[in-house]
Amino acid sequence: MDSARFVDLDTWTDAVFGYPVETIHAWRDVMIENKMALDDVISNAVTKFMNAGEFGTHEDELYAPFCDMANRVLQKAHEIIPDLPAYPVPDLRFCRNAPVYIGACSQGDASRSPDIVLVSETTLRDLKSRKKYTKTKGQKYPTTGIDWCDLFSIWEMKPFNVWNLKDYMARLRLDWDIKLTRRRPEVHVSTSSGLYEGPDPVQLYRVVGPLSEPGPEDNPLKRHYPYFHSADNPRLPKRLRMLPPESVRLVFETEDEFLASKKLPVPEAYEDQMATYALEMLSSTRGTRLYLFQCLVMGDIVEFWYSDASGIVRSHQISWIREFEKFAALLVAMACCDHSRFGMVIPNLSPPAEGFNPSLPPASLTGYSTTMKHPTLGIDVKATLGREIFTQYSLIGRKTCVYDVTTEPPIGDEPLVIKMSLQPVCRTPEQDLLALAEGFPVSEHLPKVYMWTDRATEWRLSDGVRGRMFKRNDEDKEYEERCQRFIIFKKYKQLETVLSPQNMDHVFNQLLDCLHDLHRQLHMLHRDVSLSNLMYEMREGLVWLILNDFDLAVVIKKDGPPRGSTGRHRTGTLPFMAVDLIENPGISHYLRHDLESVFFVALWCTVKLPAGKKPDNKCKESLAAWEQCGLDVILKNKWQFYGGEDGFMNIVPNQIAITPAFSRYKRWLLDFWTVLFEGYQARGRYRKKIANITQAERDGDICQAEAKEEIKAIMFDTETFDGKITYARIKAALKFCAGRLAKHPRGFIC
Repeated sequence: MDSARFVDLDTWTDAVFGYPVETIHAWRDVMIENKMALDDVISNAVTKFMNAGEFGTHEDELYAPFCDMANRVLQKAHEIIPDLPAYPVPDLRFCRNAPVYIGACSQGDASRSPDIVLVSETTLRDLKSRKKYTKTKGQKYPTTGIDWCDLFSIWEMKPFNVWNLKDYMARLRLDWDIKLTRRRPEVHVSTSSGLYEGPDPVQLYRVVGPLSEPGPEDNPLKRHYPYFHSADNPRLPKRLRMLPPESVRLVFETEDEFLASKKLPVPEAYEDQMATYALEMLSSTRGTRLYLFQCLVMGDIVEFWYSDASGIVRSHQISWIREFEKFAALLVAMACCDHSRFGMVIPNLSPPAEGFNPSLPPASLTGYSTTMKHPTLGIDVKATLGREIFTQYSLIGRKTCVYDVTTEPPIGDEPLVIKMSLQPVCRTPEQDLLALAEGFPVSEHLPKVYMWTDRATEWRLSDGVRGRMFKRNDEDKEYEERCQRFIIFKKYKQLETVLSPQNMDHVFNQLLDCLHDLHRQLHMLHRDVSLSNLMYEMREGLVWLILNDFDLAVVIKKDGPPRGSTGRHRTGTLPFMAVDLIENPGISHYLRHDLESVFFVALWCTVKLPAGKKPDNKCKESLAAWEQCGLDVILKNKWQFYGGEDGFMNIVPNQIAITPAFSRYKRWLLDFWTVLFEGYQARGRYRKKIANITQAERDGDICQAEAKEEIKAIMFDTETFDGKITYARIKAALKFCAGRLAKHPRGFIC
């Protein structure tokens, strides 16, 4: 969220929806001329919205009126705007979703319940043919058949504040001739289970016919609200009479003055909630979504969000009460977006010949295909995607997804996978780095590449929304230009599926050797050692480690820092990153950082594995903070390892519980940790010496020149922490314990 960029609303709309401000204003003028705000359905929906709860404190009562208003706008627009094109998704509809959960949650095991979702009525009608409404353990409300990939957009509603309610009233009294009414409380009936209190999910997604304009006798407010203002009841409602007339400012001098008065600070909790929804939509859709847009509604204030692989761009705010016609024009522009403008389906992939509906979001990329040039034969090869294997769970990143793949003509007898990602163009391509290893022994531990292609000349991220958004603005410093990359590899298996107490020492010794050989033979650093990047195949009955994913790898100079760009974001997977890199991501990456990542991966395995066995709650929650919390929490937890000589023993098993199957590796991990601890202790002593010299200079005990000479005389090797964290020291530390493990593979506890 710290890197989110703000742009004006017109720029955001032009870039994302594809409609210039002139078109939006023309539609707005037509709506004003035809008095769309006075439409019965719209005015009744807004009145209900205004009467939701006590000054909007009952958030759940805002959803249905807002949906009714937005759906009527989309319908009414075609009646009054001449030459308005047909909506590419003809049955697009706003629907209340909360309090039910979106199904098919992703790798993060998160349960999300967006307030309002934009979906197709075809999808809603198809719900009953999908899965039944279910409730999982720990969920208060059931999960419906709606999946993240079904959603075109998400709208999050927040209640308005008392202090800006006066502006609502001013707008309603001046322009719409609608009066606030008393709220009639509604009683929710609980089900027999006692867990679900709220409307039936089936009713939330109930599909109705086209909205029609009700006559006076059909006005629900007149039937259910005895104080509804009418000619027969000229008395103003009690709420409106509570405010003295002089407290309502009816006119603002300028539009800028109004916008300044309506700019609301967005609470951090709201921002985090919006970011988590974007994370789920981008990560849970199996590579079918390139970007998305969503909306935060705080009372009458609306803020649009756009999210892609390079980050979040937020629009300036607008009041949908004060500027209703412009907001309605934005809704129409959104409904005019085609399949690609909703960010669905990665470019350069052809859809399957059968079963493809261009107006509906695809559930996965299975059946899609692309054509690639064989690097040696020079022939075109058609690659068709099969089962989805992996999708990266991140908001900002490379958006990596991996599928099984078949080729025509066949290019090998082995099973293959295709890796698709959006790669920064400033980095050396993965296939080029792997090619450098050909002929070296370390190549035996690297993945085999069959074909690859970079679509940099055909498509870049700046060719779409990003390019249009910033063509009239200053350069976005957080933005990284990205291109699309396809690589076909030999298919390997995830190491975690086979890792056991019997082979863990053997496997992690291979990993240490591989990282050392990469550095010694190729001057290369992997920079993303994580459990998901460790694969294997069986050779002569033994587990053979394959180090995968060289997207972040770099070649370093013999006497200098890494060559090439290190990117604008942290490199690595947070749960396994070295403490140094989390604390200061701008420092140079060294081999010791990868070696420290090996320790955290090994510790993770002893807590989370063996695979297939259900861990107890203590094991399950041990490292939850490393996955789910922010950088400050992760950094604090990891620093506890190096807080003292008993840092490891205080954490294991008091805070992090090793599973019984791996309990004999506690001494193995302790020996590994001791090497890392001694390195951080050495750096701490060095920093203390520097601090003492600096303080002496401040106190006047030594002059500036003497201080510089003393600091220069203190030699410290930052690459290895003065020789404390090296491959040789770690191997020596693990050698004794490894020997005992080999002699007593089952009964020995280090």
